[in-house]
Amino acid sequence: MDATLFQYISYVSVGAVLILWLRRKLYPKPYPNIPYNLQSAKRIAGDIPDLIPVIAAKNEFSESLFAITTQKLGVPIAQMLFPGIRRPMIILEDPREIEDILLRRAKDFDKAAMAIDMFGPMFPNSTLAQYTTPELRQQKRLWADTMKTDFLRKVAAPKIARSTMDLVELWRLKASIAPEQPFETLEDFKYSALDAIWVAAVGEEPGVTRFEIEKLHSQVSGKPQPQHQPLGAFIRKEVVYINDTIARNSSSPSPKWAQILETWTRRYRRSRKLVNAEVGRSLQAAIDRFQDSSLGNLERDEFDTCMVDLVLRRKILEARKAGKSVISKDVIQDKSLIDMLFVFLVAGHDSTANVLSWFAKFMEANSAVQMELRTILRAAFPGPDAPSADDILSTNLPYLDGVCEEAFRLAGAAKALLRQSIVDTEILGYKVPKGSEVFMNLHINRQPAPVDESKRSATSQEAAVKLGEGNGIQGPAGRSLGSFEPRRWLVTDKTGKESFNAHAITTLAFGGGYRGCIGQKLARIEFRIVVVLLILNFEFLPLPEELQTTDAIEKVFREPRKPYARVRAS
Repeated sequence: MDATLFQYISYVSVGAVLILWLRRKLYPKPYPNIPYNLQSAKRIAGDIPDLIPVIAAKNEFSESLFAITTQKLGVPIAQMLFPGIRRPMIILEDPREIEDILLRRAKDFDKAAMAIDMFGPMFPNSTLAQYTTPELRQQKRLWADTMKTDFLRKVAAPKIARSTMDLVELWRLKASIAPEQPFETLEDFKYSALDAIWVAAVGEEPGVTRFEIEKLHSQVSGKPQPQHQPLGAFIRKEVVYINDTIARNSSSPSPKWAQILETWTRRYRRSRKLVNAEVGRSLQAAIDRFQDSSLGNLERDEFDTCMVDLVLRRKILEARKAGKSVISKDVIQDKSLIDMLFVFLVAGHDSTANVLSWFAKFMEANSAVQMELRTILRAAFPGPDAPSADDILSTNLPYLDGVCEEAFRLAGAAKALLRQSIVDTEILGYKVPKGSEVFMNLHINRQPAPVDESKRSATSQEAAVKLGEGNGIQGPAGRSLGSFEPRRWLVTDKTGKESFNAHAITTLAFGGGYRGCIGQKLARIEFRIVVVLLILNFEFLPLPEELQTTDAIEKVFREPRKPYARVRAS
């Protein structure tokens, strides 16, 4: 054979083998037995060609993942296929098993690397950016007392009530200027939530809602707009920047690198400098209050006016007992304190505001629920004055509890959660290799696909036995999950007395377990106060048809596409 021909055939053969090898490497590699779209396994791009148009149509990344996997296949668990250079992602849409993983299987699952990469570059010292380590546990212990019910009721609740009354005043002003005309609610709720959380966290009044009231008064009277912006206006600007950046980068091809590159920008450095300065100033003020206090006073909590007070008082107390001094420079530059405070602010104000904007839509769409709730609240708080925060939180009102829980459930503000298996394990009888990413649906707004009970984990089955037959999501409380029905959370005893059952169906709005939302108690207290004061002060009227949509947009949290309300002051 001619040498040139032989060389040519050799090159062609090697090239063909290389192409075949590359094709095999690039095609998706599904996990054994877990359901997946068969057609997607036959193309290099996997499920991505199906995902892109669904995201474009829905504007909800998480719901789009469920739509092309578990929903399309009609199964509780499936896998999203990617090109072979990336492992599949397991998609789980069974509330009971998700709850079991979050509450009882911490030894099998931890926070996913992708989730940490999303927040780590911006908040590297916060709990959001850490795996479950001894250092994380120590950090959470430091903040644990700020989320105790007694502290929140004493310190945070009165401040939340005051900020909510500013919101009521703003809405009354809007209703008087343009009676019964629709207006956008989400920004108002964000202003109010920012006021509430910032003052609860650091003890300073941001004054964002009050500034909006002054601007509206000036607009109506024809006077010049107020020139001096409050502290909250600057903080709000940075919160919006952080939220928008995370939302944008989370949908990029490489979220981790998108976030890292963002931290190198001048805009990020300016934001970080401002946040560090404002938080540092608040930390210094707290240090000044406690630095010269006696050991006895440091052990007492009556001087705590905000979360920072409690945390720093404890740090100073621990240092004194250890014979050390607290150097203010070290404290105000403590990156873990600064990161945690800003995470509270960013996540806390945005998530609560989104649920409240959904609540306004739920009330507009469910007039019977709104009327029943208002009747109950007026009977409980009959006086002409607004009830105090303590009255709102201490009065037993099962129907109000049901309304609040139903709003958290149906809003689905935190739509999904990503975990990673840290050992070889199983989900619903399927083998899940160590290192697998599991994307879990937290939004319980539809009945899950049926599951063979024997396939569930032992801990999931034990929990069902304790709950009792006929209870849970498969029982009466789990009917019509797409509807807003507060009474699914109520039970009636033999005497006809109603009580609230927090375990009527699975609850996933705040995640769950040790890595669940650290600010859950604060969010629940704030939500209850706002709901009571809004329903007592306003009637939510029907919206024009074009504004009645329940379509959503998913950013960091899931928000209404058209967050509008029409109100009549009562």
